[in-house]
This record gives sequence, structure tokens and C-alpha cells, in this order.
Amino acid sequence: MEQHAIPSPRVGRVVGVCLRPTSGVPKYRQEAIVIGPDGVVGDYHAGPVNRHRKKGPPEPNHRQLTLVAQEVLDELNALLGTTLHAGSLGENITVEGLGDLSDLAPGTLLRVGSAILEVTGQNQPCKTIAVYHPHLVKLINGRRGVTAIVRQPGIARPNDQVMVLGPLPESQTGDATA
Repeated sequence: MEQHAIPSPRVGRVVGVCLRPTSGVPKYRQEAIVIGPDGVVGDYHAGPVNRHRKKGPPEPNHRQLTLVAQEVLDELNALLGTTLHAGSLGENITVEGLGDLSDLAPGTLLRVGSAILEVTGQNQPCKTIAVYHPHLVKLINGRRGVTAIVRQPGIARPNDQVMVLGPLPESQTGDATA
């Protein structure tokens, strides 16, 4: 009987947790954040409706919170001579040990502290972060981390474990055919 090795889960850690009640950067470091059903309690981006949509009817918020890799911040700091840190790019959670996060596909589940998040996509760089360096938007393209929605509320703190749990089961994605 052939046995297959079960892959080890990818595990990293939280470097910083941040929020900001208004739009803009940076988000401010906290000792802990409460991740409610619609995002980080007290954060501008939390809520059931997308605040970035400027025209048309309201749409669901698929970026209730964002995550960025510390490794990307370190690389940009070395390359550009900047001092980017947790929250600088407007992220709620800065992580390390999982690479640049560019391989996390929509539907991937992450356990962050006691919360479970679902990745909804790669976070597109916006001109707001150009305040740190004129070339930052171009250089971070494809590596600004991920956007996510809350699947299970919880609390996240620096040094908490971050675990990639894998893709959301098809039965819960709404894509399965009946």
C-alpha cells in the first residue's frame, strides 16, 4: 500500500497589527486588534460595503482587511532607502515567514491569531503609498499583499501564529453546481 506524505502547513507569525479610523496611510500599530464579522473593529475599511466604490450601487466589501509581508517591506527599505514598517502600506496585519503572499489565491483560508480569514485577492497598489517614495507603487506591484474577508471573528496580536489552512472547500464557495 502506497503512502503519501501529508504536507506540513505553512506557518508564519504576526509582526504587527494596525488600524486607522480614517482613510489614508499609515495605519497605527496596536497591541491587539479585534477582528469582527466585517473586519477590524474601529478600522476605516471594516464594514459590509466597499468604501472604495465611487460610482454605481453599493457592493459587498471584499477587502475587510489586508495583510502584507514583512519580507516585502524589508526588501523595499533596502532598495529605496525608506523606513516602511507595519501599517505603512495601509495593512491591518503584517506577517513574516510566508513569503511575499503573491501565491495566496482567492479562497485560501488563513488562521491569524484566533480569527479565520478568507483571501479575496491580491491587493493592488494605490497612489496613496507614493508618499513614501515616487517609485514605490511601481516596485510593489504584485507584492502589496492580500485582501481578505472574515470567516471567523477573533483577536490578533504581534507574535501570534499565522497558518495557511488551504483553499475554502468547494461546498462553501458558492461555485459548486447543484
